Amino acid sequence: MKKSHIYMLFLSFAVCFSLTACSSKSSQSTKENSPSNSVTAASIQKTEESDELSERLKQYKAFLQEEISSETKSDGSLFLRDFCNIAVPEKAGAEISYALFDMTGDGLPELHVLTDISYSVHTIQDNQLVTWYEGDRHCRPLNNGVILEKVESTGIHYGYYFLDDKGEMYLCVGFSCPPKGAKKGIDKYYFGTGGADAPDDYDDIEVSKKKWKELTKPFLAMSSDKIIWKHITDLLFIEKENVW
Repeated sequence: MKKSHIYMLFLSFAVCFSLTACSSKSSQSTKENSPSNSVTAASIQKTEESDELSERLKQYKAFLQEEISSETKSDGSLFLRDFCNIAVPEKAGAEISYALFDMTGDGLPELHVLTDISYSVHTIQDNQLVTWYEGDRHCRPLNNGVILEKVESTGIHYGYYFLDDKGEMYLCVGFSCPPKGAKKGIDKYYFGTGGADAPDDYDDIEVSKKKWKELTKPFLAMSSDKIIWKHITDLLFIEKENVW
């Protein structure tokens, strides 16, 4: 009877100890996964992202003010004036504008600069301003991250450039059509594509007007209404972190 009593006491103690341990682990787990901890983690992440964005905008502004240069892929380090056909960018009037728009999909905006001779996209890599993409003054970014180059001369020529996350072109779609009122004989329509090996080296194939409309419809439907261009003198725009 005495042994049985001791055994019951031991068993009760073991059960109590087990329940206490489980309760402690459950409490600790609940504490670790509590909403307050999740909110704290989210707040820290949001603060870090805000700091990164703030620092990025500072470098963009410094570049537009000719205080720092941008490291290019082939021409070394260039200032804003090197992307222009003028010696003093701030005297260019409406010839220089900029926009903030995310091209890489990282949730942070790149700096797009349009001058009298060029279009360039700048971003931050290893805390340094670099030129992510560079084209001529006929280029513009679209909402989906594609670059459109449109040139009007003897005809209307379109080039749609698809870029990877490094700003390198992996696909080009080009087509052209005659200007309005073109005479018969010169009212020809062309369409062509270039692959990864030589995306901008392709031969235009002549197609019928009907086929041209069919092939070009999805490209001509791409818009750029999300890109807001500002004059180079309007630098207050770049200081507002929620405008892009």
